[in-house]
Amino acid sequence: MRNAKISIIIPIYNREKSLKKCLDSVIRQTYENLEIILVDDGSQDNSGIICDDYANTDKRILVIHQQNAGVSAARNAGLAMVTGDYIGWVDSDDWIEPDMYECMLKNAQEYKADIVVCSRMERYEDRSIFRGWQKTEILNKEQAMQMLLNDECMQNYLWDKLFRNDLLADITFPVGRTYEDIAVMYKVFKRVERVVCLPQAKYNYRQHSGSIIADNSLRSKVNYYLAAKSRYDEMSKDWPQFEALLLEQCLMSAVGVWGVCFFNSMEERRTLSGQLQDMASFCKVHYKDVNSDVRFGMAGRMVMRLTPYAKWWAFALAGVVNWLYKLKHGRNL
Repeated sequence: MRNAKISIIIPIYNREKSLKKCLDSVIRQTYENLEIILVDDGSQDNSGIICDDYANTDKRILVIHQQNAGVSAARNAGLAMVTGDYIGWVDSDDWIEPDMYECMLKNAQEYKADIVVCSRMERYEDRSIFRGWQKTEILNKEQAMQMLLNDECMQNYLWDKLFRNDLLADITFPVGRTYEDIAVMYKVFKRVERVVCLPQAKYNYRQHSGSIIADNSLRSKVNYYLAAKSRYDEMSKDWPQFEALLLEQCLMSAVGVWGVCFFNSMEERRTLSGQLQDMASFCKVHYKDVNSDVRFGMAGRMVMRLTPYAKWWAFALAGVVNWLYKLKHGRNL
């Protein structure tokens, strides 16, 4: 396994401006035994042409062209073609340090780790922020799962991690939904025995207003809730030590939904009314269980008291609280 093959999957949709920098950072890795799978998800710009140009100059590159079906479908298509011993992911907006995969593979082998997670640099237009660990940390399954669910230093991103191939066997990303990584990451972490977290920042994550994380649409917020709720349903009985944390994630995501709902169109609210009613029913049963948790803050607790009501007035009041919160903090609840 010293010369293990690493399969790197890059989903791509209309990223011609950032794609070359991304691909250059991958093909110039100091570790060369790579399989680079580019999934062009029906791009309408020159992204597909760029993919083919790179494939013509580097035999390690495989290009998949498909009709636009969303990032989950692109991830699934890439996984279906993997032949490597390890799997990594890179988003087409971003770029990686030259020795990222050499560093991660070395640590995977040295510590016999199922997953290696590197630190990252969040790149804004006017600044860069380090996110990660101050020293190497070796985690067992329960420690890794708790850190993942805390969603602070360890988050549900795919791209800052190197996975042993078999961890992703039979894993399918939910097609047609955003926050697909949250929907599957806990399933992967249930299969691990050891996770290593590195202080070296090897991934450069570009932050911009068009990213899914910055998307404040109602549908996007509902997708986040659905991923958190699915995780709660599947894990709460088998992992009772994490039940409160799992529930907290569901309620925090519901607060986010109520905070933006009133500012979305009436048509969008009607389309998602069934999901909103289901969320309200869930919150009505559970919101008192965590309403004193300091992670919510005063504004979050105020909105959480409104989540049992899928009514226009509840959405309006939550919207006012969220608007005031955004004025002060520069972001939504």
